[in-house]
Amino acid sequence: MLAGGRLHAQEDSTATLQKQRNLAEFQMQQRYRPVNQPFHKGGLLANTSLVFINAYYRQFNQNYSNGPFLSLGLDKWLNQWHGVRIGAGYGWFYDNYPAQRLGMLGVRLSYLFNLTGYVDGYNPERLVEFYPLAGVGFSLFREPGEVAHSGFSAHLGLDLNMHILPGLDLVVEPLLEVQKDPRALDRMNVWRGYLLAFHGGVGVRLALDKEHYGADPGRDWFVTAAGGVQLQNSALERTIRLDKAIGVQATVGAGRYYSRIFGLRAQAGYGFHFWKEVLDGETDILGNPLPSGRFRSSYIMLRLEGSMNVLPWIVRKDTPWTAALLLGPELGYMKKVDPYREDIRYIYTGLTTALQAKREVWNGISAYVEPRVSLVPYSAYAFRTSTVNRNYYDAVFSLSIGVEYNLSNLIKQ
Repeated sequence: MLAGGRLHAQEDSTATLQKQRNLAEFQMQQRYRPVNQPFHKGGLLANTSLVFINAYYRQFNQNYSNGPFLSLGLDKWLNQWHGVRIGAGYGWFYDNYPAQRLGMLGVRLSYLFNLTGYVDGYNPERLVEFYPLAGVGFSLFREPGEVAHSGFSAHLGLDLNMHILPGLDLVVEPLLEVQKDPRALDRMNVWRGYLLAFHGGVGVRLALDKEHYGADPGRDWFVTAAGGVQLQNSALERTIRLDKAIGVQATVGAGRYYSRIFGLRAQAGYGFHFWKEVLDGETDILGNPLPSGRFRSSYIMLRLEGSMNVLPWIVRKDTPWTAALLLGPELGYMKKVDPYREDIRYIYTGLTTALQAKREVWNGISAYVEPRVSLVPYSAYAFRTSTVNRNYYDAVFSLSIGVEYNLSNLIKQ
């Protein structure tokens, strides 16, 4: 409008703030901005944690088998969203030709981004957070009797962080890695010796600063005990009849419910079934008689599972029933007694999933039925007289009946 012979532009309320904001914030000033909790910089150990991860390692090449990879890292958050990790690890897998164990020692430097905090606001007490990560590494490979080989690597992955106890987080970390392996040039059709590998890791993150020990996200603790039957489907052996293959399994566990929907459970157990049968009069390839009978495949296992109760989404009213889907990693030791060759012994990192139908029967005590399948990867000789390894999987099926006791009743007393 005209006033006193001069043209005055209408005053923009954002003009006074323009000098205090960068251009990107100025252009997007009307967007939703999440509320961030304060980030305490503190001393040297502030926002620092130790991360221990046990991973299932597998190269996408049939010349190599799978194996475990153990790593220890140090995480440091520089601010609400950006962090770094330096870590080292050791693992082993098998060169399938000629069935030799191959050791691997590696170091990594990674960048971490707090995606959940960036989108929904920084909150160190949040139950679940996602941290994409990327970085570089260096590895040494050594086969018995050979000179060690080295190579650089690059990795990209996702860190799923679950705040389960004050100062202690559960970590699930799938990761893809491109590795330089000079050995691959000798006999594999790979570009310049670069191989793609997968790490399926699970572990714990321990906070080193006391700022993270004040909040407890928990709700109800519980313990479980169960037993049932078990059998397998394996590509290594499919000759035994189903009725002769059935064995037993027993487990004990403990966990915590964080809401009506979500919980975590750790479980330890032992199980066996029969995977091979030799009839009277059978001989090996040289004509030597073999011991007859059924031969066991035994497993000692540790599981860490997330539990999701789907019933509240189906039934709106209160009910004593629970219908849950469980999924998580399984770490274990497998032994297969084999009359044709040496027994197969293997430390494995697999995957397990189950369905659970549960009903509270009396004052915090519930009964449940739980069908389950576990995928157990391992390597073994491809033939009875071979020195060449091959990769196999056991699909281990079980059906358990168990009881669960909610410790919240005991704690209240």
